[in-house]
Amino acid sequence: MQRVVWALTGSVAVFVATLVLLTYLTFDQMEDDLVDQILTAETSRVAQRLDADTEFSLSHQAQELGGTMRAWLRRAGETGDLPAPLRGMSPGLHMLAPDAETWHVMVADTARGRLYVLYDATDHEARVREFGLIVLGMGALCTIAAYALSRRVSGIAVGPLLDLTNRLSEWAPGSPEIEITRDDEAGRLIEAFNRVQNQVDRSIAREREFAANLSHEARTQLAAIRSDSEIMQLNPAMPADAQPRLERIVANVDHIVSSLESVRAIASDESRPAEPVDLAACMDDAWRGLEGKADAAGLAFRNHVPPDAVRTLDRYALLTVLRNLVRNAIEHAAPATLTARLTVDGALELRDTGQGIAAEELPFIFQRYYRGRLGDTPGAAADKSDFPRGLGLAIAKRVCDAQGWELRVGSQRDGPDHGTCFTLRLR
Repeated sequence: MQRVVWALTGSVAVFVATLVLLTYLTFDQMEDDLVDQILTAETSRVAQRLDADTEFSLSHQAQELGGTMRAWLRRAGETGDLPAPLRGMSPGLHMLAPDAETWHVMVADTARGRLYVLYDATDHEARVREFGLIVLGMGALCTIAAYALSRRVSGIAVGPLLDLTNRLSEWAPGSPEIEITRDDEAGRLIEAFNRVQNQVDRSIAREREFAANLSHEARTQLAAIRSDSEIMQLNPAMPADAQPRLERIVANVDHIVSSLESVRAIASDESRPAEPVDLAACMDDAWRGLEGKADAAGLAFRNHVPPDAVRTLDRYALLTVLRNLVRNAIEHAAPATLTARLTVDGALELRDTGQGIAAEELPFIFQRYYRGRLGDTPGAAADKSDFPRGLGLAIAKRVCDAQGWELRVGSQRDGPDHGTCFTLRLR
């Protein structure tokens, strides 16, 4: 709104200033032209009389022609009381400004000598300056009036847009539609925005319905897989080497169920009810199901979290974060050792002894599909096409943000303390 006010006021100010300047210059030129016309006519009249009447003569002193005009007739070489600025002037019109005065002088040659006619236009110039001040004051008043009018005009022109901006600034998905009270461009814009809002609400509703349906259908089948696996574990005829596989099946089923619960919570922007969680047991559950891949990659695990460390939080969300951090260590730090412990201030710390992350890459590792850590995995640089496009850290960070937790990372590539450390600070 203020930009419109200054744009309109500035345009009017430029126009008025130009008009004032042109008016002043035009009036000044008209005054000069009028004086020159009077001076030319009077000089012609006096010259004609001198030529027609041989007895008519101008005295030695200046001849007053009335008011502000004086005339002198001088032969060659004579000066008499002729003012010094007029001496030596050639025939024609001249304009002088001696001692803050303004003179218009006409010089003409006659048969009886050179005729000098002077018109004192000092009063005329004073009136021109007074007129300029009056016009300047009127221009200033016009500019002030233009500013006031511009505020009124901008309020009418920009008001609907400001009203719409205020309404949209308070908008959120699921909010009621914005009431349409105008039948103009702003009203049509509100109508279009309402259509967009309805489309966004429908998309969000479909996403939440899809997450709920997927969770329900998948959990039904996973429950059957888990129950069958547990029954098979109780069968005494089951070979001993099959027991670890069944345990991994159960652990992976639990992993999938917790992931589905976390996805559902993120999709609905609703956290699950908090419950007391044993951090050491939760860390073991996060490791279980991934230990096969960890053994194959050469990652050892040490859980130094005290068994009495209990926090009240969303267990599924914590499992999702920890499993993604463990999987990240398997894919990027191995062969190494991963150690979990609590810090002095109660944060959960996962530190590995891998090759570490370059300092310039640390700000980007929580971005989706970031592939800058190829150098962390031995042999990965030789075949980048097989390197997994990781989402794990991005998902872990998203879950932490949704829960109000803080996930930070530090890393060193050189020295005895090389490796990467993720610090999870719970509420």
